[in-house]
Amino acid sequence: MLAVGLLIPILIGINSLRTTQRIVEQNEWLIHTHLVLQKTQQLQAHIITLDNDLRGYLLSNRNHFFKADYDRNTREIKAYLKQIITLTAARPSQHNRLLAVDRLVQQKLEHGEFLFSQNTTGNGLAHLDSVENFVSLSTQLFNQLKTIETVENDLLNVRAASSEQSANYATTSSLVGAAAALLIILWAIYRLFQTLRDTNQLNKKLAQSEQQLKQFLEAVPVSIMVTDQEGTLYYANQASMKTFGSLGTSKNYTELLRKVELYQYPSGNPYPIERRPAYRALRGEASQVDDIEVHIDGKKIQLMSSASPVFDTDGTLQYVVSSSIDISERAQSHFRLEEAKEMAEQAARLKQNFLANMSHEIRTPLNSVIGFSNLLEHTPLNTEQADYVKLIQTAGKNLLTIVNDILDISKIEAGMIDLESIPFNIHSLTASLQTMLLPAAADKNLQLIFEVDATLPSLVLGDPTRLTQILLNLLSNAIKFTKEGSVSAHIVNQGIRDESVRVRFSVKDTGIGIDADALPHIFERFRQASNFTTRFYGGTGLGLNIVKSLTHMLGGSINVSSEPGKGSEFTIELTYPIAPESIRQTMDPGVALTDSETKLLKILAVEDNVMNQRLVLQVIKRLGYQARLAENGQQALDMLQEENFDLILMDIQMPIMDGYQTTYHIRHTLRSNIPIIAMTAHALASEREQCLQAGMNDFLPKPFQMEDLQRMILHYGLHKDVQFSSLLEPATALPSSNPATFSLEPLLNSVGNDAELALELLEIYLDKTPKELDELKLALQDKDVPAIGRTLHTQKAPAMMMGLTKITEQNLSIEALVKAQKGIEEVGPLVDTYIQTVESELPAIQDVLQRGLNQD
Repeated sequence: MLAVGLLIPILIGINSLRTTQRIVEQNEWLIHTHLVLQKTQQLQAHIITLDNDLRGYLLSNRNHFFKADYDRNTREIKAYLKQIITLTAARPSQHNRLLAVDRLVQQKLEHGEFLFSQNTTGNGLAHLDSVENFVSLSTQLFNQLKTIETVENDLLNVRAASSEQSANYATTSSLVGAAAALLIILWAIYRLFQTLRDTNQLNKKLAQSEQQLKQFLEAVPVSIMVTDQEGTLYYANQASMKTFGSLGTSKNYTELLRKVELYQYPSGNPYPIERRPAYRALRGEASQVDDIEVHIDGKKIQLMSSASPVFDTDGTLQYVVSSSIDISERAQSHFRLEEAKEMAEQAARLKQNFLANMSHEIRTPLNSVIGFSNLLEHTPLNTEQADYVKLIQTAGKNLLTIVNDILDISKIEAGMIDLESIPFNIHSLTASLQTMLLPAAADKNLQLIFEVDATLPSLVLGDPTRLTQILLNLLSNAIKFTKEGSVSAHIVNQGIRDESVRVRFSVKDTGIGIDADALPHIFERFRQASNFTTRFYGGTGLGLNIVKSLTHMLGGSINVSSEPGKGSEFTIELTYPIAPESIRQTMDPGVALTDSETKLLKILAVEDNVMNQRLVLQVIKRLGYQARLAENGQQALDMLQEENFDLILMDIQMPIMDGYQTTYHIRHTLRSNIPIIAMTAHALASEREQCLQAGMNDFLPKPFQMEDLQRMILHYGLHKDVQFSSLLEPATALPSSNPATFSLEPLLNSVGNDAELALELLEIYLDKTPKELDELKLALQDKDVPAIGRTLHTQKAPAMMMGLTKITEQNLSIEALVKAQKGIEEVGPLVDTYIQTVESELPAIQDVLQRGLNQD
């Protein structure tokens, strides 16, 4: 208030200064107005004099004194007029009037000069007749000047009133301001006395409050100590005395800290001084720890301790406030909780391991059950026995599905499913699914329809394995629950945004449908549409739960619509990033590299089968990489000691040294981390795990597609972003044989539609197969079952590559018996049948080869 009282005189002074300036300015304008009026009146007087001079001159018959007086008045009129125009320049209306006056004056002066220049003689009165126009101009001038005077007089009155008002305002504001300042100063003095009185009362209250605060601190069951910057104990409550016992009576906090033994909990190591809260607070840092253990009077106490520095207004450390809470019981509970958590996690791990091991262990005999039932199906059986075999096969497949579902659920629960982000082609993936499911649909006379949007990008980034699992589960269910009609899959491009494509996968069937009451629960575990569904169709009710879990893991959504008796439709929407242009180029199997670019990647192929050798070398060449061949593991090790390679493609079963032994030597003897990709015809999960445990990086089942190998190379970061030089010409289509016996399409797909390579592989197969059949016949005579197994393994990959389905099935069945160590009595008949099947296919293959060569 005192400051406001002092401020008011300053404001009054400023206001007075501004008012004075405004009065001065208004007075200047008053003078300016008077000056305009004065000049106007003078102008009028000179105009009258000018008229009189002209008359005198004419009446006196050209008296030159009148002419001289006329010229002088003319100059003064112009001077006054110029001054008035200048004075009114700021007011457009007046200025325009004066400009009009100026024009009239010019006209008058010009007319006057005309009259002076006439040489008429005679009666002087007669000359006055010609002065009428001259005088009429004066009348117009007087009218204009009268208007100007009127405006200026009005303005003079306004400005005089404004000046008087400003003077009155200055006087009034000064008096009011002075009075207000005096009142405020008096009020401030009054408030000052009141403040002094209140301060005394406040000091008393502060003293009471401090006493209450001490009482509160004494009541708090937390040890609180306050020390100054020198470490002298300023305050300690009763809880600290109770916690630290007799040590709490120490006068110096530093001395107390030296007496107390502090350890880290639960390790028991001495607690570092620099980590103690009190030590850090003395250096200006607030901190809190909960791992302090204090040994006092033979007791061990776990404390949560904190310390905070207290600074004055200058930022200087004044006090340190320390607090300690006994958390012994909580620490023990936490320790027990951690132990329980570890035990629970260990139990969960044991559970997951048990489920995984159990599923794998069950899968092995299941494969044998299914394999032997397939073999049994091809033996002479009566109708009842054939039905039993079908039931065994169905039960075995259902049990295998259950085991796989349990394993997937256990992995999802444990968070053990790692999603990949690799390039893949949705068109190729769905084509593989169609091929895989076509036999099952054909068995039930169902129409299997696949429609894929042609506008989908050629390659996207994602996990093709999980997408395959999702669609295969939905399509298998659709086929399973549909008696007649069709099962269709529609894959639609929902739009591209931010370099990603939204894809909708729709699986629709004409099956039994789902009741409206069951729809909300259809994705729950162990839930099926009805009890009838479980009894009639079987299953665990895990499949759709797995589908939903995988869909959500992939960041997508799933919906279902159904009508009992008319079918169901499952719709999944997933978003996939579009593969970059560089990857789309490298994933195209029809591109070649320049000679300089092929040196960017060097691959070692370890393979003993001649046909597989030719295939893998040609595929690597087509992909634009360099390749070297090793026919067995020992040769591969020798080559690795002499040359550097970027990648190894490793066959598993080879003479001299197999793939497992070779990988072991590479990892442990050569101590090399070169990526190793296993190539084997065994596509079981157990085989894959065995390869990974042996030290290999990945698993490529035979027969592999060209894009599969390229994807594997990209996955391990071996591609060097090479720029492709040109595209190969499309391969010439070869004539196919009777589809009931041999089809060339699988082989062409394996070699990227390279007709020349396909013909070469056919030649190799026709050259090698008769010799291998002779080896089988000789092994049969010698009853050498292991030799039969080795030869069959050699023939398995080529048969799969060429799409010889029947031969492949027989090969797998016999190989299963060999692995089960069955005798020649069980193996022999099947080998005879196998040899006959292979020999029956050879003429068709020879025919396709001959027609292809003739076409070339």
